[in-house]
Amino acid sequence: MRRTLLCVFLAVVGIPALAADAKAVWVDPSCRCFIADLGGEFGFYTWRSGEAPSDGDVMEGNVTAEGLVELTNKTKGGSNAVYVMALSPTVHSLIHSSPADCKRRWQGK
Repeated sequence: MRRTLLCVFLAVVGIPALAADAKAVWVDPSCRCFIADLGGEFGFYTWRSGEAPSDGDVMEGNVTAEGLVELTNKTKGGSNAVYVMALSPTVHSLIHSSPADCKRRWQGK
């Protein structure tokens, strides 16, 4: 019985997180940040490596994980190492919570 439970536990722990798609809806390369539609909520990301995504690019990976995450750009290829900074049901709240240099893009709109 213990052996069976141990096997089940190891099988569950060893399963990688399911990849999901995220569509970039707001990108500001000047501050290395972007917001993506996760289908029902939005994520605010800061990328550390890779080329800046463009509006409309579809990113694939564990889009809600903590820490540094590798996302693959399915639209134009390549990958980005990103940090998930915040999740929200609205884009508006993420834009107004972004760093000051990112918010300049939205002033006057």
